[in-house]
Amino acid sequence: MMYSKKIKFITIGLSLLLLLFSLSQNALIVNYGGETKTGASFDYFFMGAIAFMGGGLFEEIIWLANPLCLYAIIYFWKNDPKAISLSLLASALAVSFSFWSEILGAESGAMAKIISFELGYYLWISSILILTIGILVHYRMTLKGSLQS
Repeated sequence: MMYSKKIKFITIGLSLLLLLFSLSQNALIVNYGGETKTGASFDYFFMGAIAFMGGGLFEEIIWLANPLCLYAIIYFWKNDPKAISLSLLASALAVSFSFWSEILGAESGAMAKIISFELGYYLWISSILILTIGILVHYRMTLKGSLQS
């Protein structure tokens, strides 16, 4: 049981630490209107919550990985297996963004071509994947332990 608490603590702590560090880095480099622009993770993280107001429905859907992770952490802490599905969904959303070639560049609906994903994006996705893996390991060990009892 003590080992289980350590897994929870390490998983949540490492995930949040990576998320916080990701916010200090650049997330993307895009080309919009012939100009190359660097997008800060901090900006995307906080503006993502209102992306739908500027016409960014798909960007908003990807951003939902953040609150899904928050709920996964809460459920994980409470030993609720809902954490598994929430973290898997968050991981799927975060990974799916890596396949995008453009994002909304302006409220007018103009698109910006993604030139590259930067460290902030990779740290963000790592924080989500670590959370998901930690949750899966925890519940696998919990299941294994209950089967042996």
